[in-house]
Parts: sequence; structure tokens; C-alpha cells
Amino acid sequence: MSPAHASRTAHHYGPERRWPVLVVVAAVIVGAAVGLAARESSSPAATRVTPAALVSAPEAESSAWYCTGQTLPSFHASGFLVLSNATTRAVAADITTVTDTGATVHSAVSVPAQSSLAPSLPVPSSGTWQAQTVTLGGGGVSVSQVVHGPSGWSVTPCQSSTSAHWYFASGSTAGSNALYVAILNPTSSPVVVDLGFVTPGGAVHPVNYQGVVIDPGATLAEDVASEVQNASQVSTVVTARTGRVVASELQVYAGPSAGLSVVQGLSQPEHRWAIPLAQETPGGGTSEIDVFNPGPVPEQVTVHLRLGSGPLAPLANTVAPGQTWALATSHETRIPAGASYSAEVDATGGPGVVVSRAVVAPAGATAPQVGVAVAVDALTSSTPAREWIVSPPGTEASPAVSGVGHAALTVLNVGDEPETFRAFSIAPGTRHLLASRTLAPGDSAVVTGTTLDDSGFDPIVVQGGGPMAVSEDFIPSGGVGVVGTPGVALAAPLGS
Repeated sequence: MSPAHASRTAHHYGPERRWPVLVVVAAVIVGAAVGLAARESSSPAATRVTPAALVSAPEAESSAWYCTGQTLPSFHASGFLVLSNATTRAVAADITTVTDTGATVHSAVSVPAQSSLAPSLPVPSSGTWQAQTVTLGGGGVSVSQVVHGPSGWSVTPCQSSTSAHWYFASGSTAGSNALYVAILNPTSSPVVVDLGFVTPGGAVHPVNYQGVVIDPGATLAEDVASEVQNASQVSTVVTARTGRVVASELQVYAGPSAGLSVVQGLSQPEHRWAIPLAQETPGGGTSEIDVFNPGPVPEQVTVHLRLGSGPLAPLANTVAPGQTWALATSHETRIPAGASYSAEVDATGGPGVVVSRAVVAPAGATAPQVGVAVAVDALTSSTPAREWIVSPPGTEASPAVSGVGHAALTVLNVGDEPETFRAFSIAPGTRHLLASRTLAPGDSAVVTGTTLDDSGFDPIVVQGGGPMAVSEDFIPSGGVGVVGTPGVALAAPLGS
């Protein structure tokens, strides 16, 4: 049974779920804007004050994480969890795994102090898609998920909160590319969700993906390509009519350039985003920054680019409601091929936008050649604690893939004043300084080489004097941005 078939068999209820109909709500761009603006104008997401992934303060009595987008072994993207403990004490964790057929298993582990753990979890008895709820007996622990399959591998933070809305800027169902939206309901009440999509041809609201019922504690995955076919660019909105859920995307790219990305959902649009490190791959590669406006009014968007030698002329566009600006940076002659640069995205005029970057390296590059990375949002970069945790891609006993290693740790000063940062790798009882530097506004530091390699599978902690955007790229991959992870913000101490 295929992953798509298993999902649809287990979780589609009512006669309307059997309609093989693709409903195009708007056939033109104006229609797309009206459709999504109406849906999002009453969104409560704008009232949120924390990012979707946030490490609870170390002194917290408990915390929780939710991980979606993995399949069971033998399917697209089997995977495992990595729990990174930045505190000086062990933290107990209870992990519940559920599949799209309702099979459930439980595990209890202890995450050692100043260490990462990739727990060996029992394989559920049935199902195609799986999700985990991780309940921790304290704070200071970040949870990420690693997935791997025939097309490639990926690592991304899990989410620490539920939401009524989830947004994804990037996606593709062109050719043989596969795109899935994985949803978990970790609450005690049923939730009804709707899925909407924005493509170059307009907004699409498939009937089969409206009014999807998700029982308490259940998970499912929807096969986007079965309803939104051959679209080169797909932005997605997941809306819960009542209640709250967690959502991720799994993007599988077919050859000749192939790749696999689990993309964490973003719970709200924001006005500022950052891509700490980017590079245009020479020899035929392509990349784009996808800026999605899910709101009710136009957004004036400016993309500020900066090479190591200084800033480039910015790029600007007005992004209409319910539209995505696919900025093909690989076609911009102002960006030299092979040169590293950073990008900051500012939006004004409405609630904000959602930003991701998609990279396609040439087919002859190291596999995987294709990947999607979410930009760093302002809530994450401006955390009051000024501290970020970067989880490793597995552990020494359980690496993501053979030969996995560090490519670059990047810290970008997104504030308006010069700020100093320090980056450490941590191990039981020790902290090893990787880098320390004062950065001018808009300046970045890229840590590579032996210093970074020596950190092995230790968690990395970055401390900043001001707002910073933190990310790390890993190998093997076909280029910068193909496989990487953002730093996850640490919450401010309780009572502060």
C-alpha cells in the first residue's frame, strides 16, 4: 500500500471525502487573493508572542514537543528524534508515537545533562505515517527530527506549541515531485481542519481536503500532489476550524536532482525574516526565496542582500494577498555564483509574510541535491534570553546518514547595533568555545573547518548580546541550504 493510499483510507470520513474532485476556488490571481484573505483576516495567529519552536526555560517544571512528517521504515522518510539537553541535569522524557492507523507505542528515556540523545523507539505495529509527542520533566531541552530515504535526508526542529493556523511558503508537485502535509492532533478533542494552496495558477481548495476530521491524539498525512497537480510552486495554509493542531510538510524531489526535506510549519506571518547563509551553486543549480503573503492586504516586501564585502542593491516587490513571490536569486546577476551571502526580508503593510528558501543543485553534485529551508523568523532571532540551541544531526551511535558532518555554523546580527556573540559546543561538564566575535548590524560570522568539526555530535549553544539569526548547514549535500537547521530559541527565565 502506498503512503498516500494508507493515509486516505484511515482518516477520511463522510461521503464528501470520497469525491475525486479538485475544486479551484479562483482561476485567476485576484480570486486567489480574495479566497485566502477571507480565510485569514480573522486569524488569531497575530496574537501569538512566541515562535512555533521554543525551548522552555531550564527551570520550567515541564515542557512538550510535537514531531510530524516521518514515515515508518520502508517508506519515503523514516526517521528518529534527537533530544538535546543544554542544562546541567538529566531530564526525563515520555515519548508517545502514533501512526495514521491509530497504532500507539510509549517510551520513557532520560536525556543526559549537556548531551544529545537519539532514543531507540519501538516500531508501531501498523501504519505509514507517524508522529511523536515528547513530554519532558523540565525545560532546557530541544527536540528535532531526522529523516532519511532514497531521495535524501533532512533535519528540522519539532514544534513546541499547537496552533489553529500553519503556513508553508515553499513546495512543488511538478513532474514526479511528491508533497505531503502531515498533521497531528495532540489535544483531547476532535479537530476539523481545512487545507488551502496557492499555485502560479491561483488558489486551490480541494473538496477532499476541507472538513478533515482528526480525532484526539491522531495523525494523518495528505498527499498534495493527488489534488494539486504539476504545480512548480505550492504554498500551503492549514486551518483548524476549532481547536489546535501541529503540521509539517514532507517534500520529496524526484530526479535528475533529488532531495528530501521535512519542513516545520510556521504558526504566523511576521514582518522580518533572515537567511543567515546562502550561496548560488555554479554549474546549473537554481535557488529561490519564496515569500508568501497569507494575509488580507498587500505587503511591501524588500529583500536585503549582503556579501562578505558589503551590501548589494536590495530587491523589492508588492506581494498581493494570497500570493507568493518566488524570487529566483539564481537569476540575479548582482549575486556572484559561488559567493556566500545573507538575506534579510522585511515586509510592511499588513500582518506580515512567511519565507522559505528552496535550492536545486546540479544533478552531478553530492546527493542530496535539493532541499527546502525555512528562514529564521523575528520572534526566534529576538528572543529575550539571547540564546539559541543547534541540535546535531543524530548522535555518534545513531548518525543521520553515513558520513554526516558539519559544513557551516552561521550567526547573523539582525539588530541595529553592533553585538557580540559566543558559540559553544557542550558536553557533560564542559563547554568548548567555537567562535566569538562582535558583528556590525547586518554582518555575519561563518564558522567552518576543524574547530566546528571537533564538536562532533555535541549540541551547540549560541549566546548573543542582541538579536541574532542562527543556522547550520550539514554534509553530505549538494550545496548551501540543501540540508540544514535553524537555531532554536531558548525562552527567557521564568518570572523575567
